[in-house]
Amino acid sequence: MDRVRERKFTILLVLLSLFIGFLVCESIVRLIRPASDVFPADPTADPILGIRLQPFQSGHDGKGFRNHSATGYFPIVCIGDSITYGVSVPRKYAFPQQLSRLMHQPVYNMGLGSYGPVQYYQLLINSQEMQPQKIIIALYLVNDLLDACDVVNERDYWKGLKKDLGNADPLADIGSCSIPLGDQVSQYHYQDLDVITLNLKKSGSLVWEVHSFLRLHLGLYALTYEGLVKPLIARLFERQVHLERPGAFSSPLVDTIFLPGVNLSSMNPHNTQVRQGLLVTKKVIELMAQLPGAQKNPDRVLFFITPSKENVYYNYLTTQKAALPPQFECAVFYEREISRWLRRIITANGFRFIDVLPPMEQAVNRGVRLYHASSDDHPNIAGNKVIAQALADALKQ
Repeated sequence: MDRVRERKFTILLVLLSLFIGFLVCESIVRLIRPASDVFPADPTADPILGIRLQPFQSGHDGKGFRNHSATGYFPIVCIGDSITYGVSVPRKYAFPQQLSRLMHQPVYNMGLGSYGPVQYYQLLINSQEMQPQKIIIALYLVNDLLDACDVVNERDYWKGLKKDLGNADPLADIGSCSIPLGDQVSQYHYQDLDVITLNLKKSGSLVWEVHSFLRLHLGLYALTYEGLVKPLIARLFERQVHLERPGAFSSPLVDTIFLPGVNLSSMNPHNTQVRQGLLVTKKVIELMAQLPGAQKNPDRVLFFITPSKENVYYNYLTTQKAALPPQFECAVFYEREISRWLRRIITANGFRFIDVLPPMEQAVNRGVRLYHASSDDHPNIAGNKVIAQALADALKQ
């Protein structure tokens, strides 16, 4: 009987030790990593911005953005989408936070995924209460043009922006890619990593429900999944799945997956939605220039266009004689044409434009890896650093 009791006591002691060890590890994770690095946020609907995060949700600040605090003096504000937010990197390595360290000044990160030019206009208005000296607006053409189109067609608050867009004459000087494209390779719709590799998001999936609960509530699980499990899944499965479909590309010269088909479908100016998105973006920039004080201090607002992964690596791949598929060539061509067109619009309205593409290309030529090995198009820590340094150099001029 004593042996049975002793065995039960040993088992209980082991389980208690494991539980205490788990609590200690969970506490350490929550102590050393901001909640916004660990737990995904659940956006709520917003009639103006489309979506927003609740104040203080998942470690975000009192305004629902990815900062330590929303109070205090912020001489620099960065406005943008998921790249500005810092998806795929810890909060301290997002380019606004890295810019803060380079400038030795507080920088407020006002970025969130799914935002586009229309939201940037509203955020520019909202940022005035902080009285910043500099406001940096980051465009990302891979989704901004379609985002602008969707907002004016789907959001009642912004439907008025569709009026007086004029005809498409302003787009006449955007060139056309002369490389013929088949219908099969000219359209590509991105699939999320979890859908591709785990297939758990089907309605009623108990496994997905358990995973989602743990992902939202247990820091140790969430960190392990993001840091170990998800990258391993990407390595084992994602490349094969993507490359079986038209519109994706990889090269032994670069350890990443390119999705030029996504870029082509979202930046082809022959697409009606893209054309409307361009005209809406043009109108939004013109409205920004009409805001109070814009003409008195035009250098206060600065723009840059975050280049796509394909654009960043294009010159390197062509120099190395890589055989690029037609959709890769055309996607980069249209991105550069539209970037040139937008740069002219930006400067014509009195704003300053910062070109971050050359320093990113230079970093690639030096062998710096700027993106993740997966199809993720968000820059990694090094990529965010290059962007931050380019912005800091421009601000110091």
